[in-house]
Amino acid sequence: MLIDFEGIDGSGKRTQSKLLKKELLKKGFKVADFSYPDYDSEYGKRIKGFLEAKLNLSSDEQFLLYLIDIVKNKEEVKQKLRKGHIVIMDRYFLSAIAYQSANNFDYEVAKAVTKLIQLPLPSVIFYIEIPLDIAYRRKSKQKGIVDRFEGNTKFLTKVVNVYERLIKEQFPSSNWIKLDGTEEPGLLNKKILLKLEELIKRGS
Repeated sequence: MLIDFEGIDGSGKRTQSKLLKKELLKKGFKVADFSYPDYDSEYGKRIKGFLEAKLNLSSDEQFLLYLIDIVKNKEEVKQKLRKGHIVIMDRYFLSAIAYQSANNFDYEVAKAVTKLIQLPLPSVIFYIEIPLDIAYRRKSKQKGIVDRFEGNTKFLTKVVNVYERLIKEQFPSSNWIKLDGTEEPGLLNKKILLKLEELIKRGS
């Protein structure tokens, strides 16, 4: 099973992915987790430079850089899945589509490229919704200084619109589940666990 957490910065993806990993390990499952951008990788370091406005990249360069940062782990992810691990993604290729399409990369091309690469598809996509002002306050409190995406309300509105389009089009599948990011993290984690239990029982 591959679980993908999606949403804008400050929605609580990282918190929920960590809580879920902790609970699944307690239940005896084998778990592997990945978080993107991977700032320890050479690609992630360039992405960080871009987000901190130390480096300028075209929309094409941004999309390909974000995507290759994910693709580098493709075989490792496939291996973990074959060995029976539950794989948790804190962002995945859908983030690359949402963010870079909102930043002028062609939406249909983005979808086509991700299909061509044939990354393992999510069994379930938890999309965490949150008002932009709350997300901004969270990131400001957490980091002090927000990056070029986190503080751009107009841009984040476009990102949300792309996510909604992906959900409406059921891309890459219909396995999207919306969650309320304003809920208390522990309560939200319990709801996620219940949803996963339902999916496991159905054999998804």
